[in-house]
Amino acid sequence: MYSKSENGNYVTYFEVKDAKNTDKVFHGRVSESIKGKPKEDGKHEWTFETWSARFVGGAYEKAKMLSDKASIRLTEYNVRKPYSKEKKSSYPYILIMDFEVVGVSPEAPEVPEDEVMYDV
Repeated sequence: MYSKSENGNYVTYFEVKDAKNTDKVFHGRVSESIKGKPKEDGKHEWTFETWSARFVGGAYEKAKMLSDKASIRLTEYNVRKPYSKEKKSSYPYILIMDFEVVGVSPEAPEVPEDEVMYDV
């Protein structure tokens, strides 16, 4: 699924320790916070979707400069879910071609450490 938009999706970037980066692909993780229904106290519940991310093209050099937990807006990306017949499993990831670094969203909470997956 391909998307290119100036508005983009806001996500939090997480560095991946021991990532197998190449001269064309930089690996990381991104997490999107999704606002849920309000609780009794008026605050909203939040859920998180965390994805493996591969930064390529114009996003490659910019991604190498990102700090852990940076807020970014995806402006061009492709969601991929290749299937391995041998392993009978799929491996979803986001192929990010471009993004912008943005300030921290005042409303979205930080992703809890136990919600972040570091394997790529």
